[in-house]
Amino acid sequence: MILRAAVTASIALAAGAPPSVSSFGAWSAAGNRIAFVGTIGGRSGLWTQSFGSSRATRLGPATCGKGTEQIDQLAAGPNGSWGCLERTVGNTESYYSVAVVSARGAATHVATAGGKTGKPVDSIPQLVGDGSFLGYIRVTAGGAVQLYRITPSGRGTRVANLAGAPLPTATAVSRGTIALLGTNGSVAVYTTAGRRLATIKAKAASLAVTATRVLVRTRDRRLVVYGLRGGLVHSWRLGAKTWTAGLATDGRYAAYLGANKAVRVMRLSNGVDRVLARAGSGWFFNGVSLDVPGAAAPLTAQRGKAFTVTWRYVPRSALRKTLG
Repeated sequence: MILRAAVTASIALAAGAPPSVSSFGAWSAAGNRIAFVGTIGGRSGLWTQSFGSSRATRLGPATCGKGTEQIDQLAAGPNGSWGCLERTVGNTESYYSVAVVSARGAATHVATAGGKTGKPVDSIPQLVGDGSFLGYIRVTAGGAVQLYRITPSGRGTRVANLAGAPLPTATAVSRGTIALLGTNGSVAVYTTAGRRLATIKAKAASLAVTATRVLVRTRDRRLVVYGLRGGLVHSWRLGAKTWTAGLATDGRYAAYLGANKAVRVMRLSNGVDRVLARAGSGWFFNGVSLDVPGAAAPLTAQRGKAFTVTWRYVPRSALRKTLG
């Protein structure tokens, strides 16, 4: 079912000037591309731009289903597409809706779940995507955790019941590996075909995965690296002295936020941890991305009574210079 026609519009800013975004919401990145929900030049919607770019393209209104203009989660799909998830849990009703938006802005409804509060209903707590695989986690009224793949035609196809999986509070997927974070900090690892690989008692606060590794940022400020079967590979103390947030990896480095004032990066082979970017008078608090082009993070700053977001990009060359 088509939710809306393809509508795209580009906004080019002054040369070298980053897009200034207000009402900033969910965002996601994969490779060289970034998607986010926000308002630029008075226009609200779902926007995309390339790493380091000063041009943002509006794909359409920021909605995944009911027209509530609320996207809670974004994930990268194949061929420039983006998956989006709306979650609304109220006193009388819960509602979940998944859609996929093409690179040209055409949105297709994929799945819904929810119902009246007070009785068991299906839910869709998480969206997953790494630019090649796009899907979502569905939890049935009976408590079964299921992995669904979104097909190129925009249909949700069940891949498998994820035996032993917790109700996920976060997920990560990369190159055929998917990991689910439970409320108790444990991590369940599967292939994107649904085969169970490991359950790790990790005390995780956040997680990231590669084709061969599972990374967790622990609740006691460590970065721990596991093999896909749960074997311990490395355990390093994080360099940040106060609270930490977020986690991203490209397989060689890991990036995270040190408080809300710095993006930090660690070399996984030896645990060397350095500040990669500082927030200055602003704040980092919406996570960080790390991929082939480099690192990216949204930087919030106050201008008068308003808060705006710009993108802080750190190219790959700067990572090499910082850590070798």
